[in-house]
Amino acid sequence: MKKLLTTVSAAILMTACGAAENTVKDAGDAVKDAGSKTAAVAKDAGAATKDAASKVADYVADKLPGKLEGADAGTYSVDKGHAFLTASVSHGGLSDYRMDFTDFDATMTFDPNDASKTSIEFSVNPASVTTHYPGDYKAGHAKTGFETWDEHLSRDARFFNTDKFPKASFKSTNVRRTGPYTAKVKGDLSFLGVSKPVTFDVTYNGVGNKPWFGERDLIGFNADTTISRAAFGLTALKGGIGDEVSISFSGEFLQNE
Repeated sequence: MKKLLTTVSAAILMTACGAAENTVKDAGDAVKDAGSKTAAVAKDAGAATKDAASKVADYVADKLPGKLEGADAGTYSVDKGHAFLTASVSHGGLSDYRMDFTDFDATMTFDPNDASKTSIEFSVNPASVTTHYPGDYKAGHAKTGFETWDEHLSRDARFFNTDKFPKASFKSTNVRRTGPYTAKVKGDLSFLGVSKPVTFDVTYNGVGNKPWFGERDLIGFNADTTISRAAFGLTALKGGIGDEVSISFSGEFLQNE
């Protein structure tokens, strides 16, 4: 009887060990299979990511840096009814004092395929400065001899001195693309008899073709720069008025007939 029990126990133990081995083997196979599937999924995901990145790179490389879609090369003139020129300077560190200029003109030779062939000339009448001064300026500043603050600012020799310098101008010397729709436009700014190199950061806003313009294109830009007024000899009210002047333009250019 004892021998029988021993034999039965041994058989049970062998069966259990065999089952355990099979379970471990099955588990190992399952882990291996899962690992293979995970690797396959990761490979597919990596391939998909690489493919997507490649498509984005191709789009950026082949589409965006090329032609500015839809715009024709040619000569364009600023549409004065849809163009705005503003300058601002710190007023005692408390606010940005803003001035609008309402009389300016610009002509641009535009090449959407080659930025280096694009150029612009811009002229401004400083006497057209508008500050939106409230109230009767002359009543409170009779000794100045000027009717308005705008006239004072434009004609006083300490400020824009337009009786002597009736025009400010900018002429580009280099245009360089910095992104799909951005560029740096370098050129010479002439103001108060002084000419200095200035760089504008420019954004191309798009192109339109309105029915009432026939087949001519209408393109839009924003441009910004910062200059030192002292560099042009305008040092009046130093301390109370900041030296850095921010210049901003936003406007549309109509293709010449």
